[in-house]
Amino acid sequence: TGCRGEAFSTVPPPQQQQPPTTKRSHLFDSDPTLAQIPQISSPLASLRMARTEPSVFAEFSELSERYHAVNLGQGYPDFAMPDFVKEAAIEAITGDYNQYSRPAGHPRLARTLAARYGPRLGRALNASEEIAVVGGATNAIFSAVVALVDPEDEVVCVEPFFDAPKIAADLMGAKTIGVPLRADWARTSADWRLDLDELDAAITPRTKLVVLNTPHNPTGKVFDEDELDGIAKIVAKYPRLVVLSDEVYEAMVYDGREHVHFASRENMFERTLTVFSAGKTFSATGWRVGYVVGPKQLVSPLVRVHQASNFSTPTPLQVATAIAFERCEEYGYLDAFKKTLQAKRDKLCKLLRVAGLAPIVPEGGYFLLADTTKVGASTDFPLWEAPEDMPLRDRRDFAVCRLLCERAGVTAIPASAFFSQGHRHITDSLARFCFCKEDATLDEAFRRIVHSGLGANWV
Repeated sequence: TGCRGEAFSTVPPPQQQQPPTTKRSHLFDSDPTLAQIPQISSPLASLRMARTEPSVFAEFSELSERYHAVNLGQGYPDFAMPDFVKEAAIEAITGDYNQYSRPAGHPRLARTLAARYGPRLGRALNASEEIAVVGGATNAIFSAVVALVDPEDEVVCVEPFFDAPKIAADLMGAKTIGVPLRADWARTSADWRLDLDELDAAITPRTKLVVLNTPHNPTGKVFDEDELDGIAKIVAKYPRLVVLSDEVYEAMVYDGREHVHFASRENMFERTLTVFSAGKTFSATGWRVGYVVGPKQLVSPLVRVHQASNFSTPTPLQVATAIAFERCEEYGYLDAFKKTLQAKRDKLCKLLRVAGLAPIVPEGGYFLLADTTKVGASTDFPLWEAPEDMPLRDRRDFAVCRLLCERAGVTAIPASAFFSQGHRHITDSLARFCFCKEDATLDEAFRRIVHSGLGANWV
């Protein structure tokens, strides 16, 4: 029999009304500036894919290439990875570790990671169930969102934030809500603060994920124990809430500070997926080896998504990563790496000050934000008075970064791209620079800014 007996009805069914072709879900209507974004031209692209926001990194990488600019925009080192890591890769390949591994990661790497992070999280980790090795941190974030978020769910992101979780949420039909860090004339990244009441107010019965990043990109903020405990108290109030903690810059914390894992806070391990990156730690971003630590009930669905999309991460690079972690203490690598990057941070801060920009000194990571208030850029509105609904790429920080690239031959990333609509004015005067570069690269960027003719535009 048919449902409600319709199969036996002699009355022809009414013609179904077709939905208007202009209808869009709340996901896209929530941000009018998306209407100004170039669409994916393929007629075969899904509506969700076609309406996702283009990557600011791809846009400025193309601009950088066109003007042969010194690229301080994208976060990758231009110096070589350590020799012992190269030797680890050779050892893995010649050892014939060249076939598929288990989707959750090669056992040797999983065991190495469990031994490394168990003490940091105050527990014994199950290497086969609480560790997942994936194709880089971006793949980890995407897999986590797809595994845990349903259409109409909400994802709360502490912003400014890297765009990976928003793209994944958009594709899942979920809604992203930003809760901003705020600072008044910050001098260091510690001046950026999260309003816990604002975070609490952003969480609704539909909220499934809170996305946290420490050390933070792009501000360089390192959340301390009190700040993380405050977030943990809020999370504890909502039983269905999961935290996606992006900690890929864990090895890059400066001035004697220590990185604190969010999952180490009281009762938070069972509520948290923590994302790490071997590519960041060993200056091998092209290896695309990321990994996730968390409870079985969260790791297992993530692995299912990873298995469906990638199946597994390249086996020789997994084994090489295990060898590198096993030997890095012998070489004193992590301490030396931290000192090297701190010196580069200090160097770029000094050079930018001389060039007329005001850097906000980061506590961690390998990015810094610099105030560009003194750069004269042609825009339709005075500084900080632009309406929030104006097209993202018409904002002042985009104009300044285009000017730096076209006139000075130096690439930086506009900071408003890391914010959702409603908060983009916070960084209209800021640009993101990357300092994990050779000293000669930083010196050349300084020379170009000073001698570009932009000096005539200082106000």
